[in-house]
Amino acid sequence: MGRIRKAMKVLAGLLLLVFIGVLAYSLPQHRVVHVDGYEVKRVDGTAPSTGGSPVPPVRGTDVYFIHASNTEGTEVFVYRNEDTRFGFPWYLKFDSAEVQGRAQLLGQKEEQLALVTYYGWRMPILKLFPNAVDIEAWDSTEEPFPVFNTVFLAVLVLLAGIIFWKLRKLRAK
Repeated sequence: MGRIRKAMKVLAGLLLLVFIGVLAYSLPQHRVVHVDGYEVKRVDGTAPSTGGSPVPPVRGTDVYFIHASNTEGTEVFVYRNEDTRFGFPWYLKFDSAEVQGRAQLLGQKEEQLALVTYYGWRMPILKLFPNAVDIEAWDSTEEPFPVFNTVFLAVLVLLAGIIFWKLRKLRAK
């Protein structure tokens, strides 16, 4: 019985770590930057060959990229600017062209700061970029307080506490 209980605790711990990783990836983050450049890349899909039979063409998509640097100009950031549509995480973003246009306008002004709202991580080895959800003109080097993340996590902790309390009460009976 002790081994099963220990294995369940390890499994619960691993699931908690995965859940924390998903939250860290998908919750919105903010960064104050200077927009230095932008580009559009054509990303073509690839289909595996089926041993000599013709492969049907796979439709590609345009992916926007925003190049930025921190306020001191010492770090470089690259953001992917792609629609999320109905996929995970559910930002329901359909306006990547408008976000790219705002980035281009902000990049034309020499000293204009921009606030980029994004989710995701930069992993060079996997060619992953954080996805810019929004960009707007900003007049301060201070990043805004993450109100949404704070409220979301507070509600999540409250729900977890209620569930834990209910389970403990049921177990005591």
